[in-house]
Amino acid sequence: MAQEMRVPSIERTGKYLGMPSNWGQTKKEMFAWILARVNMKLEGWKEKFLSKVGKEILIKTVVQALPHYAMSIFKIPVSICGAIEKRIAVFWWKQNEARKGIHRKSWEVLKSRKDRGGLGFKDLITLNKALLGKQAWRLSQSPTALWSQILRGIYFSNGNLWRAKKGQQPSWGWQSILMGRDAIEPAIRWTVGDGKSINI
Repeated sequence: MAQEMRVPSIERTGKYLGMPSNWGQTKKEMFAWILARVNMKLEGWKEKFLSKVGKEILIKTVVQALPHYAMSIFKIPVSICGAIEKRIAVFWWKQNEARKGIHRKSWEVLKSRKDRGGLGFKDLITLNKALLGKQAWRLSQSPTALWSQILRGIYFSNGNLWRAKKGQQPSWGWQSILMGRDAIEPAIRWTVGDGKSINI
């Protein structure tokens, strides 16, 4: 087709909205770029020139913000989240380029709230569920949006997101939204509101 149309054939199509257009065979390959970017950021900073406060701010505002967009669309593999958290922990405790540093507190303690003795680092798995839950809520509250109509036509033609099933050969995006839905469903309550939706 490229020869007939006299256009070049491109193997790699680059990125769209910061995410690679070419996906690997496994989920780990699909999201390996997030870990690569985290490593690139952490390796670019010189630990010996940063105070603990500086490290904390950089980790929270830069490193932990890198996967936000991907996490709001897809469920990131637990292994990728674990690898990112492990890399951040190494960076946090490292004294200088020569010394690794002693991990005086576990990562579970560091990611707990400050009023509970932690540092408030984000739990990436919980954050991923929260962001996907937000997308599921948007899907339920915006039935006229184009993306909502497409997903409803493919996966839940009856229009009820809360009873929708996974279906045959679901996309990873749909499976991710279902995970977000299941995360927020226990906290969802139906309210009367203005009463217009009640079939008396």
